[in-house]
Parts: sequence; C-alpha cells; structure tokens
Amino acid sequence: MNHLLLSTIEAIQRIFSTFYGWLSAVALFVSHFFGPAYYPFAVVGILVLIDLYWGIRVAFRNKQFILSEALRETVLKGSIYASCLGGIYLIEQIFHEGVFATSLAAALAGTCEVWSFSAAILIIKPDFPFISLFRKQLRGEIEKKLGTNINDILK
Repeated sequence: MNHLLLSTIEAIQRIFSTFYGWLSAVALFVSHFFGPAYYPFAVVGILVLIDLYWGIRVAFRNKQFILSEALRETVLKGSIYASCLGGIYLIEQIFHEGVFATSLAAALAGTCEVWSFSAAILIIKPDFPFISLFRKQLRGEIEKKLGTNINDILK
C-alpha cells in the first residue's frame, strides 16, 4: 500500500514538473468546471462561425479581401462572448447549480449573431422569402456591412 501511494505521488510530481503538465491540469479543471454549460457556449460559438461564413461571402460578392480582418473580428467576438457567458456562469454558480441564466444570455448572444448573418444573407440573396420580411429592420446592419446607403436596394 505504501509503495502504491509513493509511486502515485511520484507520478503526480513528474506531471507537474513540466509546463504541459500544468497546462493539461488547468485545461482539465476548466473543462470540468464549465462542462455543464457546454451547450450554451457551443451554440454561440457555432453561430459566430456561421456569421464569419456569411461575412466572407459578402466580402467576396463585393470583391473585397477581408479574411484577416474577419478572422480578427471573429476571435474578438468569440473572446467577448466567452468572457460574458463565463462571467454569468460563475455568478450563477453562486446561487444554484444550473445553467438557466447562462442559457438565457447565450440565447441573447445567439440572437445578435442571427441578426448579423441575416443581414449578410439578405445582401447575398435579397429576394429570400423569410429574411426579406425583416428587410426594413435590417437596414442599419446592411448599410454597416456594405458601407453605403441602400435606399435603392430596399425598394
């Protein structure tokens, strides 16, 4: 029994004697702690990637090369959303072990992303039936993406 305990302690010491051992331990701790909120984080992450895809499509349509800028914006958006959702999750864990508030915040963040890529879809395909219902409401978002006044497009 004593030999088993000593060999286990020695193995743990070897793991934590390297940078990658510490990095693995931190990654395991963070993934275990945020594990219950995996789905809200994943939904927002997927919607950010969908927005990136439609943003690149709009850039190609307008013959612009903004891939590096789009990737920087995506990383920035991802880190902002992760920070906000992570903070909400941490606060929520003070009161109860659930993800209701985190899921609600993720739904709001996801709605913002859907709004953003809906404008991009409308730029690519202006006659798309469902999204064209929101044409007037998406006007500001479309003008921001195109950088021009779009009075003639929205007629």
